[in-house]
Amino acid sequence: MKNATVALLAAAFLSFALLVPVPRGFAGQSGPAEEPGFFAGLGSIVFSVLLIPTKLVTCLGTQASAAAFYVATYDVKGAYDEGTNGRDIGETARRSCTGSWVVSPQQVARDYGE
Repeated sequence: MKNATVALLAAAFLSFALLVPVPRGFAGQSGPAEEPGFFAGLGSIVFSVLLIPTKLVTCLGTQASAAAFYVATYDVKGAYDEGTNGRDIGETARRSCTGSWVVSPQQVARDYGE
């Protein structure tokens, strides 16, 4: 029963995806910017579902390892401006958690040409 439901849902989604017209512009066409379409929104959801846990694991792992490296190298001279390694470790940890955590439909449309 479970396999039949999954197969039915997959067939319905594929049929819907094939029947929905996808507008395409000419390569050199210029004009007002269009709103991203359905597939850009769907791609945004799919890519965000993949990006959020990946970014979370990367952020938490970098924070934990940065704390360990900071303690291990406390008061060790760094390679720049006679400073310590703490500033460089902190900058690396900060950058791992910043940036966008969600992929926007506009980014999907721009990158994949919808």
